[in-house]
Amino acid sequence: MAYTVLARKYRPQSFDDLVGQEHVARTLAIAIDANRVAHAFLFTGVRGVGKTTTARLLAKALNCEKGPTPTPCNECAPCLDITAGVDVDVQEIDGASNNSVEDVRRLQESLPYRPQRDRYKIVIVDEVHMLSAGAFNAFLKTLEEPPDHVKFIFATTESHKVPVTIRSRCQQYDFRLIPHRLIADRVRDILGAESLSADEEAISVVAREAAGSMRDALTLLDQLVAISDDKITADTVAASLGIAAREALYDVAGAVLQGDGAQVVQAVDALADKSVDMQHFARQLLQLMRDLVVLKLDAGDPADWVPEEREAAQTLVDGIDILELQRGFRATSKVMDEMAHSPNPKLMLEMGLVRVATRPPLQSVSELLARLDALQGNPGASGGPATGSRPRKPNPKPAPPSTKAKAESKPKPAPAATPDAAPAPDPDPPSETRRRTPSEPIMPATKHAGGFQTSTGEVLTPIRRAALQEWEELVGTLEQQQPALAAVLEHGIPKAVGPDRIVLSFKDGSFYGRQAESPESIAAIAKVAEHQLGSRPKIEIRFDAQSEATTKTVAAVAAQRKEAEAEAKRKQALNHPRVRDAIDVFPESAGKLKVHIEAD
Repeated sequence: MAYTVLARKYRPQSFDDLVGQEHVARTLAIAIDANRVAHAFLFTGVRGVGKTTTARLLAKALNCEKGPTPTPCNECAPCLDITAGVDVDVQEIDGASNNSVEDVRRLQESLPYRPQRDRYKIVIVDEVHMLSAGAFNAFLKTLEEPPDHVKFIFATTESHKVPVTIRSRCQQYDFRLIPHRLIADRVRDILGAESLSADEEAISVVAREAAGSMRDALTLLDQLVAISDDKITADTVAASLGIAAREALYDVAGAVLQGDGAQVVQAVDALADKSVDMQHFARQLLQLMRDLVVLKLDAGDPADWVPEEREAAQTLVDGIDILELQRGFRATSKVMDEMAHSPNPKLMLEMGLVRVATRPPLQSVSELLARLDALQGNPGASGGPATGSRPRKPNPKPAPPSTKAKAESKPKPAPAATPDAAPAPDPDPPSETRRRTPSEPIMPATKHAGGFQTSTGEVLTPIRRAALQEWEELVGTLEQQQPALAAVLEHGIPKAVGPDRIVLSFKDGSFYGRQAESPESIAAIAKVAEHQLGSRPKIEIRFDAQSEATTKTVAAVAAQRKEAEAEAKRKQALNHPRVRDAIDVFPESAGKLKVHIEAD
C-alpha cells in the first residue's frame, strides 16, 4: 500500500479539527445552521494554514446526506467522495494551469445543469490570483448571479492580485498564521498517534521553523521521522534542516552581548564547518534578540520556550541593560541587510557581529550630564579631565549678553552722523532681522578720505550714503502696501533720492528693472515718495549698473546684516559654558561642531 504523508493523512475532517482558524470555522458553522450560506467565498492566507481544507469541509457540510450541517457525518457517499477528491459534483480547479478565458467558458457551460447526485455543485478554484485578466472578466456575471445550486470557493495566497470586482462579489475570510504553541500541540498528537517519540526541544524547533504553517510543520516531521531511529532529537532537527542548534545560537548571542569578539569568530567558523545557512542563522539570531528584549521587559513568554531555553535566555539578559539589548537587535538587523547584498554572507555575518561585540559600551545621558556638572562646578571632582581631553583655555572676555537681555535694555539715542565722523559700529549686531531705523548706519563703516569705507571695501560719499539710507526707508514703507513691488525694488541701486527725482539703476536686461519701469510701479513709487519726502518726485529707471555694484542694493545690505547677526549668534553659542565643557569631555569633536541658526 502506498505511503500517505502526514499532512494528508491527518488532514482535518470537521470544523472542530481545524487548528488556529476558529474564527473561520465558527462563522461558517453559524451560517450553515441559519441557512444563510453565501454563493461565493474567498479564502486568503499564507501557505499551509487550511484554506483548501476548509473549502472541502464546507463542501462536505453542504452536501452531506444529513445536512446541510456544520458537523458532516464522514460516512455517507458524498462525504467519502469529497474526502477522496473524486466527487463528481465538487470540482477542484488549479488556477495556475486553468487560467484562460476558454477554461472559464467551459466551466460556465456546465453550471446551468443540476448536480448529478449532491445537493450543490461546488467549484473550488485554488490559487485564483493566477487567472488572467480576461478569465476574471468572464467570471464576473456568473459570479454575481449564479444558479441557486452552484457555490464558488476561491483560495489564494495573494489576495491583492485578485481584482476588486471579484472580491466585492465574495465573502472574504482571512486565515491567520497558526501560533507556535498550537503547532507544537498538533505535532505531539500526531507523534502519539504514530507511536513515535521526540524531545520537547525538537518539537519546539519544528514548530518554530514551520513559521505558522501547519503543512510545513508536518512536512518537516515526515522528513525527521524518515532519518531518525528511535527518538527525534534537537540535534537531528538541526542537522537535517541545516540550521544552527539552539546552544550555538545562544553562544553567539552571549558573545555579542558580552563583547567577546574572539568567541564570535570561533562560533561563526564552527557554524560554517557544519554547513549552516548563514542567512537563516542571521534570522534566528535576530528573532532571539527580539525575544530577549521582550523577556527583559517581562512582557510575557515571547517564544513559547521549553524550560531549558527559558533558563538559558534568562541567563543571557541578567545584568544587561535593556538599551544594550535594543542596540544588539538594531545592529543585527543591519548585519542582515549587509548580508543580503554581499557575495560572501559568512564574512559579512562574522565581521558584522564582531563590530557589534567590540563597540564601546553605552553611556546614559544622566552620566554624561553628571560629568559635565562636575567639570563645570569642580574640575577635579571626577579625578581630572577625561583621557585625551585638553584643558579649556580661559575666555578672555565675557560672553555677549543674551538676546532677551538686549531686547529689554533701553537703547541710547545715536549721535547725529557728520561727514567727518562716522557713527561707531555696533559691536553686537541685533539678534533679529529687521528694517534699519534712520538713526542706524546702513552697514559697518570706517572713516576714509572723501567718505566712508564699507565692509566690502567700497567708499561711499556722504551724499551717496544718504541716498541709500533714504531709499531703504522708502522701500520699507512700500513693503507694507505692496510687498511684491518692494521685493523688486530691493534689487535696484539708488543713484539719487530726493524730493525732485529718484534715480534707480539696474543691470542691463534685469528682470527686476523691467518690472520696476512699468507705469503701475512708477506710480506706486511716486505716491509713497510724495508721502515720505513731501513732494512728488520724478522716477527714473536706468539700466547701467555694473555687476560688481550689486553690493549697493537694499537686498545686499539686508543679507550682509543677516550674515553678521548669524555669525554673532554662532560665536555666542560656541562660547557657552556648557558647550565648552562638552568639548573638554569630547576633545575630538572640537573641530566638528556645527551651529544651526533657525530663521526668525
